Amino acid sequence: MHVAVEFVHPIIEKAPRFSGDILTSDTALLTAIGNDSDFSQIFAEQLRLQGRPGDVALGISTSGMSANVNYGLEAARQIGMLTIGFSGKDGGRTKDVAEYCLTVPSFSIHRIQEVHTTLLHVLWDMVHVMLGEEDII
Repeated sequence: MHVAVEFVHPIIEKAPRFSGDILTSDTALLTAIGNDSDFSQIFAEQLRLQGRPGDVALGISTSGMSANVNYGLEAARQIGMLTIGFSGKDGGRTKDVAEYCLTVPSFSIHRIQEVHTTLLHVLWDMVHVMLGEEDII
């Protein structure tokens, strides 16, 4: 949720805003999809409806083995979205389904999550630098 807010409503006032959705925030929708379909499809179903070619899907799984995250990334790729995965340990399945997978080679969930948080901020910086913004970093 934090990184979505950074892109939608950046703290730096001159930074451009991007449209973004948080696929975990609608509890009623998540449980409806999970109960009527399969909890492993909660992100894939949302992305099939909302995703567009050229959009970016970011999937985060400390183990790289989260079925819902990996099915979501697969659905996003089928749509033509750019897929980025953040994983830990050996990358799990996420390293195979995301076009770009940044893997934290640790078995400590705490260390993986700490590095993922840093990577989210680096990703934000990289997007803005690539857009030619000079006073971001």
